[in-house]
Amino acid sequence: MTDKTQNSQEVLDGSITQAQLNQWKYKHGKVIKLSIQDDDGTMLYAYFCKPTIATRAAVLQASEMDSFKALQVLFKNCYLGGDATIEQDDDLRLNITTSFSDHIKPKPVQVTVL
Repeated sequence: MTDKTQNSQEVLDGSITQAQLNQWKYKHGKVIKLSIQDDDGTMLYAYFCKPTIATRAAVLQASEMDSFKALQVLFKNCYLGGDATIEQDDDLRLNITTSFSDHIKPKPVQVTVL
């Protein structure tokens, strides 16, 4: 879903501009878009970058003490932008960050000893 503003800048899901998305892609490589419905049925969008090794280390360290703290660290370090409601609503932020966390889990690796 896209709209045009008065200055012809394309606005995308989550009220971000195409220019902003392009900047994120340039800086982070891949951008991950997640969507979630709020209690009113409105679809909300959030954009994340893949975590760096330093972020993964911080998340792992935080998870040893508190899994909710680990999700906060992940959100703080990887959230790029999107609908402001997600940042303000604890339930939405928790749900979308949990889904993001599930998405970035390590992929299975096949090991063969030769």
